[in-house]
Order: sequence, then structure tokens, then C-alpha cells
Amino acid sequence: MHIHGKLYVIGVGSGDPGLLTIKAADILRQVDVIAGAKKGDGEGLAFQIAGKAVPDIASKEKLLLTFPMTKDSATLNEAHEKAAHLIESYIKRDKTVALLTLGDPALYSTSSYIWDRIKDKGYKIEIISGVPALCAAAARITTALATGNETISISTPENTDFAHQETSIILKAGEKLGELKQNVKEAGKEAWLIENCGMPDEKVYAGIENIPDKAGYMSLLIVK
Repeated sequence: MHIHGKLYVIGVGSGDPGLLTIKAADILRQVDVIAGAKKGDGEGLAFQIAGKAVPDIASKEKLLLTFPMTKDSATLNEAHEKAAHLIESYIKRDKTVALLTLGDPALYSTSSYIWDRIKDKGYKIEIISGVPALCAAAARITTALATGNETISISTPENTDFAHQETSIILKAGEKLGELKQNVKEAGKEAWLIENCGMPDEKVYAGIENIPDKAGYMSLLIVK
């Protein structure tokens, strides 16, 4: 099989454009096409972060992808198939494509469903790590996530066990905060909520009594 262009999957970090890696910036300047999730009719958050870090990409061709906010597996599968097909159409023409994703591509990233499909067809892929939100959030509150032999649990709000974990990281916690706060209290733990980490509208809440019952989609709960 003839291998055509190449796909780069680039983690843009948690929100602060200054956390985009030098390697990611170099690749963004070199590729032919920038792909990523759209917001409404325009470019999504990952595009905005990358654009602030590397203004040169403004003149590049953009591929805006639609990823519906749903848990319906059939709908999601259809969206992932369509996105992979669109990216493949460029790679077949010997184009290099950078697929942008928030945080790191290996951690709860929609991009993994896309690059898995591209990889299965034999195309060249390179993953460029990004600073995940959990690391950026810990830095923001100057708290170590783990020291010595401590363990860390990283999960979504549906899978929590605060009582038996030394440190728990709950991603996308905004809609479930009321329930999560009660679980934190019962476990006798401390908690911090970081909303929109690294962005202009970032909010940090320290202490379970100060954390609201609801927050935005880009919210992360640290429990220790």
C-alpha cells in the first residue's frame, strides 16, 4: 500500500497558549492543513489556543470538524467516521494534517477515535503530547498531585471512589458537582475546583464549602 501524507495529532494544552510545546508550534508552522472541532459556524477552542500561540496558522487551510455533544454511540461513531474520512481525503493527496485537541491526545480525547481509524488504514501518524488539564490545574493551585508512593485516580464523574484513593482527579465535573461534593464530605477529603484552567475566564475554588453545585464543561475537581 502506498503511504501518502501524514497526520499529526497535537495536544494544545489546557487553555493557556503559553503551554503549547515548542515541537507542536514547529509542526503547526509546517503542515498544510489544520483540523479540529468547530464551535457553531467557526473555529473551536483548540483552534483559538493554537492561533494565539502560533499566529502563522491564520493563513493555513482549516478543516472544521463536527463532534456532537451526546453519549449516543451511533451518533458519535458516525461523527468520528466522517471526521476520519475528511482527514484521510487530504492525506491521500500527500497533504500533512495537524489535528488539534485540547489537553493531551492520550487522555479522554475525542481525537483518539479519529487517529485510531487513520492508523488502522496504514497512514503515518505522529502524536504530539500536550499539557493535560490535571497537571496545569495542580500547578495553578500549587499542589502536588502525588508524592512518594501515593496513587492517583483519574476518572469522569460517573466513576469515583474518594474513600479509597489518595488523590482523585475528576474531569468534566461541572454538571455533577452537587453529588460529587457530598461524596467528598463523606470521605473526609479536601477538594479544589478549577474551571476553564489557563483561560481568561478561569475560576479557582478552594475548599468544599466554596465549590458551587454546578460549573462549566471545562471543570476539573481535585480531591485529596
